[in-house]
Amino acid sequence: MNGDRQPEVEATLTAIHSVVPDDDNFTESAYEPWLFQTMLSELSEKELGVGFIYSVLDLFAQRHGLTDAVVVLVHESFGTQMFRLGGLAVTSEMAAHIGSEPGVFCEPDTVPAVECDAVRTACQLSLSLHLARFSAAHDPLTNIANRRSFDEALEVASARSARYGWAFTLVLVDLNNFKAVNDRSGHEFGDNMLRQFGFALRQAVRQGDVAARVGGDEFAVILSNAEGHESSGFTERLRGHLTAVGNMVEFTIGTSTSPRDSTDPAELLRMADGRLYEKKGSRNS
Repeated sequence: MNGDRQPEVEATLTAIHSVVPDDDNFTESAYEPWLFQTMLSELSEKELGVGFIYSVLDLFAQRHGLTDAVVVLVHESFGTQMFRLGGLAVTSEMAAHIGSEPGVFCEPDTVPAVECDAVRTACQLSLSLHLARFSAAHDPLTNIANRRSFDEALEVASARSARYGWAFTLVLVDLNNFKAVNDRSGHEFGDNMLRQFGFALRQAVRQGDVAARVGGDEFAVILSNAEGHESSGFTERLRGHLTAVGNMVEFTIGTSTSPRDSTDPAELLRMADGRLYEKKGSRNS
């Protein structure tokens, strides 16, 4: 779980799902209105996701006068995830005390168990939807955008460039002799090389740029607010990050710039691809 602020006083955080409610006036449906309204409010502004988890924890704390709260969730692909009230970090000592069992942990431990379970269930659903959307939009090997996400981003960037004149540069990246390396060293070695390249690519782009894996050893980048010359700076950053992780793979790039070259996505791809293979041909001749 991400977070930078540290609490002034370390909370005990007792597991509340084992607490038996002693309020005779409490009913199992008492939690429903505020939880349902929170979900509706979140959906009206954005898709249900991690933001909803923090919204629920904030309202949960206000509702019961809590000084601290953590929800522990488990996902089959990503393991145990912990989210703390206010986006605070879960310290190693706190994580060890809480353990890995899913549930809601809070201070003080006065919340009825049925409400805690409802909060955990809603947060689990939200996390599952968030991760499902992430998986659908990202390449599973490199964790950067996949071809579908890239095509959508290129359509949006091209439309804005055509309408407002906003410049961007499309960079296609092809790894040199990757098939030979993969055949010689094995697929596991090749997959690790692709992971390292994807990580270096993600490090080399700026905020607002898009990096994607669009084929086996083919990658693409959309450099926002770029007239074309920025591609050289991107290339140097990429080489630097590859050197830092000891990945000496060589690559070739081809670029096109909108609106200077075209504002049509297919034409921009065709031009960048042609320039890439022109470079490959000149290098191999």
